[in-house]
Amino acid sequence: MTQNGAVGDVELSGGGRTSVHRRGDVVVRDAGPWTPAVHHLLRHLERVGFDGAPRLVGSGFDAAGRETLTFIDGEFTQPGPWSLEGAAAVGDLLRRLHLATADYRPPPGAIWYPWHSRGRGFGHCDVAPWNIVARDGLPVALIDWETAGPVDPEVELAQACWLNAKLHDDVVAEREGLPPVADRARQLRAMVDAYGLPRSARQGFFDVLVEFVVHDTVNETDGITPETTSPTALWAITWRARAAGWLLRNRRVLENALV
Repeated sequence: MTQNGAVGDVELSGGGRTSVHRRGDVVVRDAGPWTPAVHHLLRHLERVGFDGAPRLVGSGFDAAGRETLTFIDGEFTQPGPWSLEGAAAVGDLLRRLHLATADYRPPPGAIWYPWHSRGRGFGHCDVAPWNIVARDGLPVALIDWETAGPVDPEVELAQACWLNAKLHDDVVAEREGLPPVADRARQLRAMVDAYGLPRSARQGFFDVLVEFVVHDTVNETDGITPETTSPTALWAITWRARAAGWLLRNRRVLENALV
């Protein structure tokens, strides 16, 4: 038995905000007030044929009230970079998700996980490489849907580009073995091309990206005080803040890649 799990459960790494276990081909995780709304969205995605998300198992809950979803087999590229083909496939995966949610209507009184960039439209809202299952180096599905909900599609694309083109500062680049800025700029271009971002939206897209990074950084300061000593909490703020500065220093090459 693992913590918060049943006998035979295997604890999974990641999971972010809640405990996650695997029980055979089923992923079991703690539910929250937002879980029914997320399940409503996942059922819609299954109904319209979007194959890049887990399915609910049974009612979506086990006898203990924990969420039950299908396990998606594969690997993760994190912490390494995507190939150019992989980055483009991330953009295409997000394009298909937004097409699938274009006509989605949430249930009355839907409760979503508190998040800093809610908007119109619906998405995953944490399209990071640690939440993307890959096979043969190409993305096949998004997992960890607890932050899913309302989001402007362009904002979610900005998030996905930042985290999957690895638009991070030199310290993170060295730690993760990232390619030079010119190569990451090409990945950025591949993602927006595969997504189908209109030319009319590209001129201001860099600003949308930087604004998202700033909001995400500020969000990580919740609960931080002068007495905070947690390396995890402080690093979460640090790498995001450094990314914002790096983006501004490399504005020209990244903006040129977009147009």
